[in-house]
Amino acid sequence: MKLWQAAATAAFMIVGTSHSALAELKNITIGTNPSGSTFYLIGSGFAKTFQEELGIRSTAQPFAGSSVYLPAIGVGDITLGLSSTVDSGLAFSGGADYPQPVSSLRSIARVWNIPYAFITRADSGIMTADDLRGKRIMGDMPTSQALTLINKTIVESGGLTVEDVDFMTSGGLMDGINAVVEGRADAAPVATTMPVLIESQASVDGGLRIVANGSAAGESFFADRVAGVVASTAMPTEKRPFIIGETPIVSYDTMLVSDASLSDDDAYKITKALYDNWSELQADIGPLRGVAQNELALPEPSVPYHPGAIKFYKEVGLWTDAHEQNQNKF
Repeated sequence: MKLWQAAATAAFMIVGTSHSALAELKNITIGTNPSGSTFYLIGSGFAKTFQEELGIRSTAQPFAGSSVYLPAIGVGDITLGLSSTVDSGLAFSGGADYPQPVSSLRSIARVWNIPYAFITRADSGIMTADDLRGKRIMGDMPTSQALTLINKTIVESGGLTVEDVDFMTSGGLMDGINAVVEGRADAAPVATTMPVLIESQASVDGGLRIVANGSAAGESFFADRVAGVVASTAMPTEKRPFIIGETPIVSYDTMLVSDASLSDDDAYKITKALYDNWSELQADIGPLRGVAQNELALPEPSVPYHPGAIKFYKEVGLWTDAHEQNQNKF
C-alpha cells in the first residue's frame, strides 16, 4: 500500500466524535501542501484572517499532499482544506486510488487559478513536451493523484506516453524543483507563480525555463482528458525570467473545501470573512490576485457547495442560474 493510501485509510478509520466537536468550531485547521508551497502560504493567510475576524484559533497544517488531507476533512479531523478542482473531484467520487469516496466534501470558495507547467534548466534543450522523450520527469506524485494525472497528460501532449520517459516518483512540487536544480531530474511540474522559483532561478547557471505544451495539444486536449484542466498561456514578466516568451501551458482552479458536517452558520461566517477581506488578502498573497472578489463563487466546482456558502453568495448576488444548475447535478 502506498504511503498516501495508508494515511488516507487511517483518516477514514478515525472514529466520528470529531464531527460534533467541529460543529462548535472552537478552532479552525486548514489542510495544505508542505511548508514552502503556495497552498501553505495561502492557508496561513486564511488562518490569520479567520482568527482575527472570527475570534477563533486558526492554523494552517501542512501535509504531504491533498490526497492525504481530503479524507481527513471527510471525517472531521480537520476543518478546511485547499484542493484543486481535479483532486477534490477525484476524492468526492472515489476516483483514482482513493480508498472510498469522500462524498461529504463541500465547496466554500474558489481562491486561486493555478498556472501549471513543467520546468527545466534553460540549457537542457527541452522547449516543449515534444522534447521530453527519454528524459527524467518528476511526474509520479503519490500524495496528489490529480497532479499525477495532469503530469501524464502534459507528457501525452508531446505525442508521448509515460513509457517514453523516465516518469520518476516525486514527493511533491518542492521535491521536483530541487531535483531539477540539483541535476537529478530533467523536468518537474510547478505552479509557475511559486515564489520559490525566483530563488531557484538565481541558483542555476543559465537559469530555468518553463516547458511549453506539446504539438498534440489541440483546443480541448486537456479538458477532454482531465476535467477541470484547460489550456492557458504563461506571459513573460521581468519578475519571472524563466517564462521565455508567451508559453502555452495549462491551468486549473483551487477551492477552499469543508465537510458537510460544518454548520451552515459557520460555513456562512467563513465565506463572509473571505469575501469581506479579499482585497487585503490579495495585497498580502500574490497568487490570490488572479481571482476577483466577484469570482469567488466558481460556477462549476467538482464538489457541491456548502449550504452556508450558498446562503452568503445569494445575499451578495454571486449565485446565478448556472451555479444552481450545477449544484443540482450532485
